[in-house]
Amino acid sequence: MKKLLVFVLLIGCSEKSPDLLAPQDFKTKLEATENAIVLDVRTEEEVGSGALAGATNIVFDENFANKLGSLEQKPIFVYCAAGGRSAKAANILRQKGYSVFELDGGIRAWKDAGLPIQ
Repeated sequence: MKKLLVFVLLIGCSEKSPDLLAPQDFKTKLEATENAIVLDVRTEEEVGSGALAGATNIVFDENFANKLGSLEQKPIFVYCAAGGRSAKAANILRQKGYSVFELDGGIRAWKDAGLPIQ
């Protein structure tokens, strides 16, 4: 019984959030969502190497939550370089009541999937 419980817990913990989307799914969901905001939480230097079309850049740092005042209450599609910062940003956004979708693997995964950047 103990082994079954551990197995069930491991499976439950390993499932991805339905809001964590693979690059093609992220693109498809974004295209199907009206009035969405694409939020890039990388540094300005990182953004200089290319970004998703129409992305707004708000650098994720210790003041991130304070920078959100200008964002409208629309669905937000968030990404960073590899997914770490965007996951933290997504948690903050959800706490503030936003509907959030994350790009699994960040812009690196997007590029690896052959999807376009600006």
